[in-house]
Amino acid sequence: MNRGRPSEQVEVKDKYVETYYETRSKPEIGWVSKWHYDKSKNEYGPFKTEHFLPKGYKHPKFKVDKRTYGKHPVVMVFKTSNRSNAKTKMKIFNQNIDYVITSKKLPGVPETAEILELAVGNSFIERYQQKYNLN
Repeated sequence: MNRGRPSEQVEVKDKYVETYYETRSKPEIGWVSKWHYDKSKNEYGPFKTEHFLPKGYKHPKFKVDKRTYGKHPVVMVFKTSNRSNAKTKMKIFNQNIDYVITSKKLPGVPETAEILELAVGNSFIERYQQKYNLN
């Protein structure tokens, strides 16, 4: 004799897509996210997610703070190329380290340069000169 509520026959889906809207009342004006599930590809969660931006959306531009760190320079040690016999050089900047990292072109540094070390402070100048035998 069974007591209580009878058990339900639950259908387990192997493939399905869940769609989430930023605004449910007007889905065309907000963000849309689609989560794709497939138990054969990943049994614990979605194997693919898609995010769609609203019409006319523009990403804000990234602004780099160009203020310096007082009298502390930014020291960069780089190789002129990725070859094994490339020259190792050191360049000192009086800019913010964020500016040095994100800028596309730096004066005195070739585009093919491979950055080895990047640090802030006067003590790193002497340390890198000894480490890389720079004069």
